[in-house]
Amino acid sequence: MFLPVDASLRQFARAVTADRLAGDELAGAVVSEMRRQGSELDKSDRVAAFKGFVAEWRDASAPGAPAAPFSNAELIRGIAALPPEPRLVLLLSDVSGFSPTEIGEILAPLSKPVSALIAEGRASVKNRGGRAIIIEDEPLIAADLKEVLEEMGVKVVGLARTAEMGIRAALAERPDIVLADYNLDGRRTGVDAVVAFQHEHQCPVIFITGYPDDVLKGEDVEPDFVLVKPYTTDAVRAAVAHCLDTDRYLITE
Repeated sequence: MFLPVDASLRQFARAVTADRLAGDELAGAVVSEMRRQGSELDKSDRVAAFKGFVAEWRDASAPGAPAAPFSNAELIRGIAALPPEPRLVLLLSDVSGFSPTEIGEILAPLSKPVSALIAEGRASVKNRGGRAIIIEDEPLIAADLKEVLEEMGVKVVGLARTAEMGIRAALAERPDIVLADYNLDGRRTGVDAVVAFQHEHQCPVIFITGYPDDVLKGEDVEPDFVLVKPYTTDAVRAAVAHCLDTDRYLITE
């Protein structure tokens, strides 16, 4: 299941920055710079849209590239550089769902074959460390996510079935990362939990949901990272590792 191009790019930018607001600022600045340069985002072709987006981002953040004060290029540079090739390829493959051929087209030129970069990226997600809380009301999914995290070396310090339990766990444990379902018990959502604890404890949040359109509305509080059910183990690993590795450029509302 693929999101609309606009939402896909916002998801990708949030993934790279491991932060919702910074990712949205980055996506907006890159698209604005594309328009300033006379090119438009191709919303009808997902590969072409990402190719143009990455090319503009790469040009704006290249060493020695001009960046006038208060320009889009200066904002892009200040928020985030492109990740190293193995991590960038892994995000496009395991999180955004592009094939190796599509990734080669989006990122050309690359220093190595895409398959080699994917293998290198996947090898890098092991032996992580860090502490996590899982907010999920389906016991089998919660158990599966716990197993994936612990295999990575991430300690699960809390399992919560409801928003209220998630809030208490986050404030008590101060985790490095939270994985949350969007739809919980029908009364409060995972977003409700994040809203309640984020003012006292900031950490990256990965939402895992079968209803991405309900989460990525472009309004209110949204997650830093969205994985669509049915998720893959590789997607969870890539998302968690990147969030734990990324120095977040936090923008407060």
